[in-house]
Amino acid sequence: MEVNYYIEEGLLRYVIDGVITVDDTRELQIARDKLAANKTIKVLAIVTSFKGYESLEAFKNAIYGDIHMLPKLSKYAMLTDSFWLSFLVAFLNSLMCKSKLKAFSFRDRNLAESWLD
Repeated sequence: MEVNYYIEEGLLRYVIDGVITVDDTRELQIARDKLAANKTIKVLAIVTSFKGYESLEAFKNAIYGDIHMLPKLSKYAMLTDSFWLSFLVAFLNSLMCKSKLKAFSFRDRNLAESWLD
């Protein structure tokens, strides 16, 4: 997993390509912690391939980190060509009160980035 964060923009950007490891979730949490002082956080998740989690601990860390980020999450954009991930994002968006979640195909990357602004 590649993780980048931009404090001034309040943006967390990560790339998932394969299995998510415990080390990946720790790296992601470090980025979340760096952005914790921001009033709001925006996320750009780029998912080229998702093959699950390496362990229950990795899954638990990912869920725990996401839940703790929710109060500050303003927008979450996912770039993916996976139908089921796009459907999941749309479903989760219907459950969110304060945050907006939206999936975009890879060809719409510029649109996703504009939507996050």
